[in-house]
Amino acid sequence: MAELRQSSFNETPKKTEFSAPNQKHLACVLVLDTSLSMAGEGIDSLNEGVRRFINQTSMDKTARECVDVAIIEFNDHAHVIREFTPLSKTEPVNMVAQGCTAMGEAINLAIDKAKERNMFYSEYGTPIFQPWIVLITDGIPTDDISSAAARIKEEEAKDTYGKIKFWSVGVPGYDLKTLARLSTEKRIIELSNKDFTGFFDWLSESMVTISVSKPGVRSPLPDLPNNARPIRKNEIPDEWNDDCNW
Repeated sequence: MAELRQSSFNETPKKTEFSAPNQKHLACVLVLDTSLSMAGEGIDSLNEGVRRFINQTSMDKTARECVDVAIIEFNDHAHVIREFTPLSKTEPVNMVAQGCTAMGEAINLAIDKAKERNMFYSEYGTPIFQPWIVLITDGIPTDDISSAAARIKEEEAKDTYGKIKFWSVGVPGYDLKTLARLSTEKRIIELSNKDFTGFFDWLSESMVTISVSKPGVRSPLPDLPNNARPIRKNEIPDEWNDDCNW
């Protein structure tokens, strides 16, 4: 079947590809901190990790057909550097670390893109899995995240299966209070270093696991890599509770 194409409603229209519209689809938005603090080992590992994630997920036939990935980077501003594209046609990225940390802008853009993609699927009667938004950061936002935090809470509280599943990944230098404002329990992952190999392996395995399951059926995810651990609710100070999505 010929590939269908989608135009973005919140930016200058661009064409994005859509394969196998009769199969279930999973939208995944990577939201990546490319501020100056990620320079050196961090940005090199992040670029390699994204390439690894795309390549490994593409090796599974089902995931290759149903997982669509978009990539947003944020520094002084948020930028869509890859529109939703079938894994088999997703080209490598070469991000450069620079500028500040416009995290709130990036998350709002990611939510818009995920919701837009679900609307696109629904136009063709395509069954969907919960879209994933995965934030990776090593710092403190330099813009306001209040709107982003409120939207995540609102989206995750919906009773529709198309509601967004938001994950945040903190690497050395990250601010726990910021991520607690954004994420629910068990969806904050702390990395002990800026080696993203294991994390992107985990993400790839998770995409494959979901893609072979049935929409609406929760599948157990693989174990996190050795340099990663989930943040638990008891690690969040009581005085933060009013501000946090817990």
